[in-house]
Amino acid sequence: MKKNEIYKIWKDLWINDNKIEKIILKITDLSKSQLFLCDDIDDKFIENIKNSFFRLNNWEPIEYIINNAEFFWLDFYVDNRVLIPRNDTEVMVEKAIEEIDWLTHPPSGTSLEKGRNYQDITLIDVWTWSSCIAISILKNINKIENAFLVDISKDALEISKINIKLHKLENQINQIKWDLLKPLLPSPYQGRNSYKIGKNLIITANLPYIKNGDFENMDNETINFEPDIALYGWENTWFELYEKLILQCIELKKQNYLENMILFIEIWFDQKEVCEKFLNTLWISYEIFNDNSWIERCVKISI
Repeated sequence: MKKNEIYKIWKDLWINDNKIEKIILKITDLSKSQLFLCDDIDDKFIENIKNSFFRLNNWEPIEYIINNAEFFWLDFYVDNRVLIPRNDTEVMVEKAIEEIDWLTHPPSGTSLEKGRNYQDITLIDVWTWSSCIAISILKNINKIENAFLVDISKDALEISKINIKLHKLENQINQIKWDLLKPLLPSPYQGRNSYKIGKNLIITANLPYIKNGDFENMDNETINFEPDIALYGWENTWFELYEKLILQCIELKKQNYLENMILFIEIWFDQKEVCEKFLNTLWISYEIFNDNSWIERCVKISI
């Protein structure tokens, strides 16, 4: 079938060139340059291409159809078992990298104590899903001793493992099946666990924070195709899971005598007030940053 004919048919159905190209590249396994130079698409691919376009017309996200999402200039495998990485979450990665860089190269003239080991850094990513946050940090900075990826979903950890292998980070990352940080806390019955945590700890978390049934603030693709467990939080403030995580962070720092612990979280567009209120009751230092849409959604919490 003629390539131009395929483009015309689906452009007439309001599918843009970029998505048409992505689907054809995925199914044919051609490179962009090969697709540009060819005039015909082998007939053996046409049925799969048509089926993919029908899925797209039914509002299925393109990322699930081609099993790929771009995040922080990297490619990640995704399917409908995990949340699709969002451009706005890249702010969390940027801030975490800045913090790690500051820890390893503290500015001259600061009141940091001499002799501290600022190279001893551990990264923990809570509810890791595709692991796009942790992997993006690790691929862009080489100063982290080890990393732990935590998730309650077995399916998500399977996707995470695919991406760990894709980015060749098997020797640097440990996976833990749990919801929050409990496995990393010392047990009153078994004492300290075997997980080695550095004196400087960076934690990232993108927990479910959308109010149950808050469909008016989400698009059809998200509502119909992304996993509910990744989206919906609690009935009251929808910040309860973060409250539990923050309290565990305080305990983790105390039990491990950590020198520095920084937690980065992403909140929903209307959660700033409840977030600030909770952190202020604990007398915890924090900063709130804009995401790429200039909405205050990324929070840096100094535990």
